[in-house]
Formats: sequence, structure tokens, C-alpha cells
Amino acid sequence: MLQGLQLMGQAEITELAGLAKLDTRLDLESLRVKVLEWAARMVGCSSREPLAIERAALMWVAEHWQVDTQGLDDNDELERAVRIRIASDAVHYLSPVWTISVAMIAAGPVDAIPFKIRLLDKAASLVVPSRSARQKLTDEWSAQAREWGMQALEQPAVQSAAESLGKNSERADQALILALVISLADGRLAFEEERLFKDIASICGLNETQVRGLITRVNERYWGHQTEVTPKTGVASAAAEREVAMQAAEKTLDSAGTLEGLCLEACDKVTSNKSESKEHAPKSGWQRVLGTVSGVKQFFTNKVRTEDATNLVRLIYLAILYQHTEAAAQAEAAAARARAAAPSEAAPAAPRFTEADVLKEAPRKIKLD
Repeated sequence: MLQGLQLMGQAEITELAGLAKLDTRLDLESLRVKVLEWAARMVGCSSREPLAIERAALMWVAEHWQVDTQGLDDNDELERAVRIRIASDAVHYLSPVWTISVAMIAAGPVDAIPFKIRLLDKAASLVVPSRSARQKLTDEWSAQAREWGMQALEQPAVQSAAESLGKNSERADQALILALVISLADGRLAFEEERLFKDIASICGLNETQVRGLITRVNERYWGHQTEVTPKTGVASAAAEREVAMQAAEKTLDSAGTLEGLCLEACDKVTSNKSESKEHAPKSGWQRVLGTVSGVKQFFTNKVRTEDATNLVRLIYLAILYQHTEAAAQAEAAAARARAAAPSEAAPAAPRFTEADVLKEAPRKIKLD
């Protein structure tokens, strides 16, 4: 948690401080301290030691999620147990959302399945910070998309997912926006895809006017972003055209206000090469995701019933997400160096985190599961 808090930048910390009703005019490091002190007050920790606050906060979340903490004396192991439990619950909660997206992917061109699945995987990484776990999901999604084809609506899993989403209009809206944006990732919404989308939306409880409005809203955002990312010199090849479509879809995920916006921003900030970094989220992206209307908040509110408690859980889990993504990026970079150096020399060790004085601690032992 502490290192994840350190990895967050000015925009994120300011948003968190605002949610906690703290003075956001302070400098970055002072804001980190204030956010940590707020977390301590929320969980009833009287200590000012960062590690003690971290422990108390993790124990508080573990209690709400009914995580067995017996024998978890180490903060790293406690953090891992909390992460795995929340991720497991999130997979179950968001499964209908992802199923609708897979159905839409299935109705599109077969050659577009791999990169659309890749976009869905990137969205899922917000709540499943484990590459091995997500690999199982993406393998399953790919197989389903190829198997279902244009008969996706006939699949019991799709019918069940749409009916489940129909019980919560906000959740249904989030799922349909995600499915629509991913369908546009190849640069178009084919007639067959639009017809399937309307059928699924109808099962989710939307009327014809609402469906048309949703398609229009997402289309306008998507084409606006495509204009934004298209090179002024034009697109010279099919591969370049596909890249433009994917970038526009990624931007639309955030600007449409879906829970995936944070994932696109967080993962890119942590894993991208700074010289090649692409900014997928507008300045208000964190506010949308951490604000009052988001699928993530709905999920967390299932366990904690007050605004402050929900914000605290999101703070802790987002910090864990940052740590896990950073560790995965370092492991991947180390493996790449090892491959490049083999067999003449061993790969150098991955770099250590840079930490502010207020958050000094022992190195983390993050397991990438």
C-alpha cells in the first residue's frame, strides 16, 4: 500500500485528498502525508508510523472482506491475501459485464478478436492485478468469441449475463458502454454488431430511445477521439489505421466514464516507457472513477456502506494495484534483459523503488499471482 501511494502522481493524490475533504493546496509530499493520516483516522490507528498505519488499514479491509488473517504477520503477505480476495470477488461481480463484451466481440470480424480481447484484458486489469489470472480469463474469452460467432445471443451465458445486468440500470449502462467501445476498436460498428447490441440492450431493460441515445453518445465520443489521434499526414497503412482505431477506443473508455478509465491510466503510467508514453485519460479521469458514479464504487459499496469507507477501500486497492503493476513491469524488464544478455552474462537486478522520506520502508516482496 505505501509504495503504491508513493507511485501515484499529483493528480491522483489531489483527487484522493479531495474525496477525504483535505486541503488540496498542499505540495505533493504533504498531500501524501495527509492522505495517510486520514487513512489512519478512518481505521482507528493512533500510530504515526507508516508501516503501522499500513498494517491497520490492511487489517480493516481484511475484516470487511472476511479474509482469514491468521498467520499473516507480514504486511506483504497480508496485502497479497487482501488483493487476491478482492480480485476474486470482483471477477464474480464483473463477469456479466465481460460476457456482454465477449458476445459483441464474437459478432465482429474474426481477425479483430485478438486485439479486442487485448483491450478487454486491459480493462479487466483494474480489478484483477494478476497476469496469470487474467491469462486464464483471456484464453476463455478468446475461445468463447470464436465459438459463439453470430450466435452469441443464443448462448445461455449471454442470456444470463444480460438478465443479471437488467436488475441494475447503472451497471447495465456500464456494461453496454464497455461492449460498444470494444466493438468500435476495429474502427466500425457493423450492421450485425449493432443488431446484436440492440437485442442485448433490450434484455438489459433499455427501450429503443435509450439504446439509440447510448449508441449516438459513444459514437460521437469515439469519432471525436479518432479525429484527435489521427496523424495530420493521414493514415498510410491498414496497420496504422488499426492503431488509430485502438487508441480512439482506449480514449473513449475513459471519457465515456466507465470503470475501465482508471485502469488504462494507471497501467500506462506505471508500465509505459516515458519517452513513448501515451496519455489515455483526460484530467478528470480519476475524478470520474473515484467519484460518486462508477462501477468500481458499486462493487466496493457491496462491502462497505459509507462514502468515507468506500473511498478508503478504493485508496488501498488502487495503491495495491500500482505496486503489483510496477512489480510486474520490473519483472518483465528483468526477464527481457536476461534474454538479451544470455548466455554471456546474468541479467542485472530490477531497480528499487524511489520513496519519499515519509514512506520509507523495507523492500516489498510482491508475488505476481
